[in-house]
Amino acid sequence: MRLKDLPDLSIVLTFLRLGQGWGQTQLAEAAGLSPRVLNDLERGWRTLTRPKLEQLIAFMGLPPAAIDETLETLARNRAMARAPHLAAGQASEAQIRVEAIAAQVGKLARGFTRSTLTLLTVEGEALKARQHAEELWNRLKRRAPAERRKLVERGLEFRTWALCERVARESITAAPNQPQQALELAELALLIAELLPGEALLRTRLQGYAWAHVGNGRHVCNDLPGADEAIARARKLWEAGAAGDPGCLNQAWLPGLEASLLRSQRRFPEALKRIEEALTLDQTGELKGEILLTKARIHQTLGDPIASAAALSEAAPLIDPSRQSRNAFGLRFNLLVDLCSLQEFAEAESKLSEVQMLAERLGGVLDLNRSVWLGGKVATGLGRLAEARSAFEQVRRTFVDHGLAFDYALVSLELCLILLEQGLTREVSVIAEEMLTIFRAQKVEQEALAALRVFCDAAKREAATVELTRRVVKFLYRAQHDPELRFEPGNGAEAR
Repeated sequence: MRLKDLPDLSIVLTFLRLGQGWGQTQLAEAAGLSPRVLNDLERGWRTLTRPKLEQLIAFMGLPPAAIDETLETLARNRAMARAPHLAAGQASEAQIRVEAIAAQVGKLARGFTRSTLTLLTVEGEALKARQHAEELWNRLKRRAPAERRKLVERGLEFRTWALCERVARESITAAPNQPQQALELAELALLIAELLPGEALLRTRLQGYAWAHVGNGRHVCNDLPGADEAIARARKLWEAGAAGDPGCLNQAWLPGLEASLLRSQRRFPEALKRIEEALTLDQTGELKGEILLTKARIHQTLGDPIASAAALSEAAPLIDPSRQSRNAFGLRFNLLVDLCSLQEFAEAESKLSEVQMLAERLGGVLDLNRSVWLGGKVATGLGRLAEARSAFEQVRRTFVDHGLAFDYALVSLELCLILLEQGLTREVSVIAEEMLTIFRAQKVEQEALAALRVFCDAAKREAATVELTRRVVKFLYRAQHDPELRFEPGNGAEAR
C-alpha cells in the first residue's frame, strides 16, 4: 500500500505506539492479538475502526482525545511533505533521526517504518514552522508598520509561509475594530509572500492567499472596488500556483472572504454559493465556525432571522470563547438579535449574561455599549419599559460620538417606540429631529435618509405610530448593509 493511501487511523496507531515506546509484539500481547494482526492494522491491510483504536491505545494508558489531537495535526500539516524547506542534498535533523530509527528495524519493515516516520516528522516540522512564526510575529508586533516592512525586506528569516499565514490571521483579528491596521497587516503578509524564496509556484500560491486578505482589509476599510480588484487577483494567483501547493494553507479562506465581500456588494446568491464552497474546502473544520458566521450575516442582511439563527446555532459549538472572544461575542450578540426579531425574548434573556461577560472581557467601549443596547431590546420585549428606556438613553450618545449613524438611529427609534406607547409624542418629535440632523451631517445614503425623513415628518405632526416606527427600524437594519434597498412608505414594503 502506498503511503498516501494509508488510512489515517493506521498512521495514528503507529504514531502513538512509537511515541509511547511500545513495540508491536508488546502491544499485541497486551491487547490479546497476534503481532501479525497488529502489523496488518498499522499497514492498512486490515480495517481499523475508531472503537478498536480507542481500545488499543487504552492498553498504553492513552485517552480517546489523543486520537483527535493526532488527527488534527495530521490533517493540518500532512501536505507539508512537499514544501521546499531545504536545499537539494541537505538533510534536516529530523530526517537524520528518521533514518537512524529505520535502520534499527528489520529489513522487511524498514521501508514502512521510514515512510511512516517521515510523514509524522514532517507533521512535526510544519508545527515547528508555525511555532517559529509565532516567535517571529512576537518580534514584529512590537514594531511600527514601517519598521516591520524593513525587517521583512532585510531579513531572510522573516520570509516563510508560516509567518505569512500568521500575519494574515492577525489581519483577520484586527478587522472588526481596527480596519486600517487589518489592511496594513494584510499588506505585510503580501510582502512576505512576494519575497518567499524557493519554488515559484509555491510563491504564487502564497501570494494568492495574501491577496485574499488584502481584499478583506480593503473591504473593512470600505474600499469595495479595491477589495473586488484584490479578490480577483487573489483567485488568479491562487489557481495559477495550485500545482505547487504543499497544502499548508487552508483553501477555505479565499471563498470565505469573497463571500463576505459579495454580501456587501448585494450579490447574495453568489455570496451563499461561495459560503458552500468554503464549507466544502475546509476539510479540517478549522474555519467552519467563522464561515458560518459569515453565512449568518448574509441571512441577516436578507432579513431572514430564522436562517441566520440556524447558522449561528450550528457555529456556536465551533467557537471557543476562551480562544476566540471576538467571534464568540459576535456570534452570541447576533443570535440574541435574531431571537428578539423572532419575539423569543425569554430565551434571549437567558443568554444575555454570557454576551455581557464576553463584552467585558473584550473591554471595548462599543462592545459594552452594544451589550447594554441588547439588554434594552430584551427588556422591551418582556414589558420592562422603564429598564429599556434607561438602557437606550445610555447608549445613544456613545454611538453618535463614534460616528455610527445607523446604530444611533436604530436605538433612537427603539426608544421612540417606548415613548409612543407611553403617549410621549413631543419627546419623539425632538429625537426624530436629532436623528435627521445627524444623518444629514454624516451623509448617510439617500434611501435611509428618506425613510428617516418620513418618520420625522410624522413625528412633527405627532402622527408617528408604533407600526411606522417598527417599519423604519426594520428597514434601517437592512439598509445599513444594503444601501440600494428602497423604502416604500405607502404600503410598508421594501423592494430592491
